[in-house]
Amino acid sequence: MASSAKPFFVVSAPRSGSTLLRLILDSHSALAVPPPGWLFDMIYPYLYSYGDLNHQANLLALAEDILQTPTVGRWPIKLAPEELVRVAAESSFAGLYAALHRAYAQAEGKQCWGEKTPRNSFWMDEIKALFPDAQFIHIVRDGRDQAIDISDSILLPYSLYSGANLWQRHVSAVRDSASRLPAGAYLEIRYEDLCAAPEAVIRKLCAFLDVEFDARMLTPHETRSARNWSAHPLHAKTAQPISTRFCEMYKTRMPSADIAALEALIGATLQCFGYPLSGAGRPIPQRLAAQMIESDTVTNPENVAYKRWHEERRKRRREQGVWRDSDRKSILWGTN
Repeated sequence: MASSAKPFFVVSAPRSGSTLLRLILDSHSALAVPPPGWLFDMIYPYLYSYGDLNHQANLLALAEDILQTPTVGRWPIKLAPEELVRVAAESSFAGLYAALHRAYAQAEGKQCWGEKTPRNSFWMDEIKALFPDAQFIHIVRDGRDQAIDISDSILLPYSLYSGANLWQRHVSAVRDSASRLPAGAYLEIRYEDLCAAPEAVIRKLCAFLDVEFDARMLTPHETRSARNWSAHPLHAKTAQPISTRFCEMYKTRMPSADIAALEALIGATLQCFGYPLSGAGRPIPQRLAAQMIESDTVTNPENVAYKRWHEERRKRRREQGVWRDSDRKSILWGTN
């Protein structure tokens, strides 16, 4: 396993199969991929506020903040800030970051660590600068399905139009950063191919990471990590075997006019990733597009809570027969 010391990073748009891929990789006897940390998003932009990290107090403050993130707080390992500082190979953000992931890998009895955070799609250049030997795996999903999936979930944005726009920003950012990576540092796979032919795609992943194929990677839903992660409603699907059940959902769930609207927005990008279009895209009025995007741009936490409360009320009224899916002409505003 020549590349066992190389860290690897899974990047993607949200709801594109990255959790499934994380669990597949984490099923390997040598690979450890913890739950998303979001540290480049939540910590890295504010490194200036820690001053000179060669000063022990400043480095300790950074370690404390990393360990206090709600994301790392859900990891199955618990470290004291002093311990993280002690095991770090260098007094830097990269040193603490690597030490944290090595600690997770060691707790799992594994040699190589990886990371999966969708928003790292926008931080690949910085990651490569901090970890020069890093490898990147980009999992891409059809943006029309991704827009449905994110609207179905508890995540924002809620409207399918905003979700498709989000997908396009993520995958375009990855492709842009990937163009500056050296050969052997980037692999792109499609969610649909992984679901349809898992062994072939997983063997390709193993070859890229220079590890032997491990048959346990074909049944990630059976792992302890998957059982724990699937307890959260957002990741309930990870309790199921790999299948094509959630591929091409847009063909049966979206009205043709909605498909045309999304294809007008992201059609060229879909084709860049090998996804055929269903027909000629028809843009929605600019004012309607602005209404949807602005509706998903929430600045008040109370409004976020209200939107979720209102969604639950709508769902209950649908269950009570007050309204039906056929009562609306479009689902661009959201699936519920």
